[in-house]
Amino acid sequence: METTDLLTDDEALRETAMTSGPQKCSRWEMRPTAALEISWMQRNKILSPEMDILWRSAGFAFIHSSPKPTVRAVVNDHARFVAAVDEWLDKNNPTPNDIAALQKLCLERTNQYFASFSETPAGNPGNPAGN
Repeated sequence: METTDLLTDDEALRETAMTSGPQKCSRWEMRPTAALEISWMQRNKILSPEMDILWRSAGFAFIHSSPKPTVRAVVNDHARFVAAVDEWLDKNNPTPNDIAALQKLCLERTNQYFASFSETPAGNPGNPAGN
């Protein structure tokens, strides 16, 4: 098999996720999504249907737009995290259009991040040599 410098689709998506800068989404400036933000979202059920879509979208926005020390202060205590997201919702009062934009960005960024788990031999994280 010949090695090239061309990126696979998955590698290009991963590169976009890891190198994109802050992005405006509705009224908020959102930090990039990296492993830490994905972990925060997973441990607080933002990526599962357990919580309602409005709250999950607000949770995504809270994690990506609030100062990191504010997020870190509550992220490992689910009850405190839920309260912080509720407070963010109350303060920001997102519209249905805001929620749709946040939901779309959350999905895009999550897909970009998880593109690193390619099924192709060259892109397989457990097979860096591509064998």
